Parts: sequence; C-alpha cells; structure tokens
Amino acid sequence: MTGVDTRSLTTATPFGLRRVLEEAENLVLAAEAHSVMMAELGQIDLPPAERADAMQLRAIASLYLASTLEAAGLIQAADDLTRLVRTGALGGDLGEAAALIEAFWDGRNDRASEPERLALFGRLFGAPAGPDDAAGGANSDFEEMLLDLCDSIMKAVDGGGQGRARAAAARLAENVAAASNDMVQMLAREILQSLGQAIAILNHPSVRAMLAARTMWDAVTAIDRRFRRTSRPTLTHLRRGRAGMAVLAWLADHVDTIEGGGGSLVSNGDLVVDAAIDWVDETLSIVRGESEQPAVSARAPAGGRAPDAGGSAWRDLGR
Repeated sequence: MTGVDTRSLTTATPFGLRRVLEEAENLVLAAEAHSVMMAELGQIDLPPAERADAMQLRAIASLYLASTLEAAGLIQAADDLTRLVRTGALGGDLGEAAALIEAFWDGRNDRASEPERLALFGRLFGAPAGPDDAAGGANSDFEEMLLDLCDSIMKAVDGGGQGRARAAAARLAENVAAASNDMVQMLAREILQSLGQAIAILNHPSVRAMLAARTMWDAVTAIDRRFRRTSRPTLTHLRRGRAGMAVLAWLADHVDTIEGGGGSLVSNGDLVVDAAIDWVDETLSIVRGESEQPAVSARAPAGGRAPDAGGSAWRDLGR
C-alpha cells in the first residue's frame, strides 16, 4: 500500500497541508516500525498503568488529524465529485485528473466508507457525527480530557505546577488506549491514503478550473454548495487537527515516563505549548463560529484569557 501522495500539492497549499500530512504519515511509519520490532521481541506483558503505549498513540495522533479533515469534508467532497462526473451532472475537461477520479472510483469498495470512518472517529474521539461503533460506542470523554491537558500544559509554563499536567496526560493516555483496538494502525494508513487521493483530485488544476475554484478549499466549498450543505470552517479544522495531532504525538513521546518520571514534563519553549494554545484557539473558533460574539483567545494576556477549566463555558468546548 502506498502512502500519502503529496506530489500533486503545490507549495501554495494553505497552511502547510502537504507538511501536516507528511507528519501524520511519519507517525504511522514510526508506529509500524515499532510494531515490527516488538513482534520480533515476542509478547511482553505490561502492567495496567502502561496500557497506553507510544506505538498506539502515534497511530491515534495521525487519526486525530484525519478526523478533523473528515469534518472539513475532503473525502466526502472527492466522493461527491466522482459521482457528479460519472453521472454526467458535471461536465468539462478533466485532463490528467480523469485518471485520478477513475482510480478513486475503482477503489471505493476497498477503503473505509464514510459511516465506517465516522464510527471509528466517534469511538476514538467522540466525534459528534455518524453512527456509534457497535464494539465501543462513542468516546464522550476525549474532548474534555484533551482540553484539560492543553489547559494544564499552558498553566504549567505560566507558573503552575507540573503535577496537574502529568495527571491530565496520564488520564488522556489511558482514555485513548481503552478506546483503541488492534485495527487502529491499519486503518490509520488506509484513511491517510484515502485523504491523499482526495486531495490529489480536489487540488488538481483541471478540477479547480472546472469548479471555478482558486484553491482546493474553494473546490470543497463549490461541491458543498451543489449539495446545499452548510459552508464549513475548513482551514480552522485543519489547524485544529494539526495542533491536536502534535499534542497527541507529544503524549506518545512521554507516555512511558508520565507517572514515574521526575523533573519538568513541559517547559517554556517546548513546541507542545504552542500546539496546546492553537488547539484551544481553533476549538473556540469552531464552537463559537456561528455566534457574533468574538472568541476569547488562549493567547490573550492575563485578564483576557480563556475561562478556567472549572467554568461551564470552558468545560463545554467541543461538545
């Protein structure tokens, strides 16, 4: 199986989509390499406190990005475009994009369907759309736990203690480990491949010209408009997904030392601090996107900061 094909993405792709997908694929590749190594070592029994392992968390981090790009509508838009072209409802010169669309259609039964993807994202991240995974249900605690971790990271470098950050990290690691299963790694690679195919189609110059779209995101909006769907905050979903993936990847790097390690878990200048701030900011933007009241930024100075984690407005973010 091939990885994400980023060659069709131009350097002008908004907000480094090419780079963020490469980061996601690297997480999956690292998980696969670790899986091979562990298989060669044989079965190792881990104590319950270490059920969440780095391999698993890296694959889950890449799937978190995929879940936000699902919300941005990339695979759905490519599916809809393919149907419009094949039924003749959308005409025009597809050029070299015709082969990409044909391949996407031919592989439709070999990839996870939209209901299957939504069920997986609901099982792992409590995604609000789609059917529940019959095997695990929706992980309704994930959003609040990730929010608590991001908030505790910000407070830890702002004079707060490290203990809360360690506790929040341990809770989130155990949460996603309990929601995961042995299929996560395989599905992560499969869904990333589908995303790569969808992006190659939607970002193709011939497709964008057919839809009178300047960018790939304009192409998604044009397709949504044809199906009378509400416009989505696509770039906000992308920024949120990249930030959340970075926080979960950081968690994977530290999962073995969260509970027993000494010293500081997070310090000023760590990249995860910016990722935590960005995730909170983009979550605020999505949750309050339809409100005329401006969102409070997590980057705001004291006095204009987001509410404390105990407040109801803060607790309800992402619900």
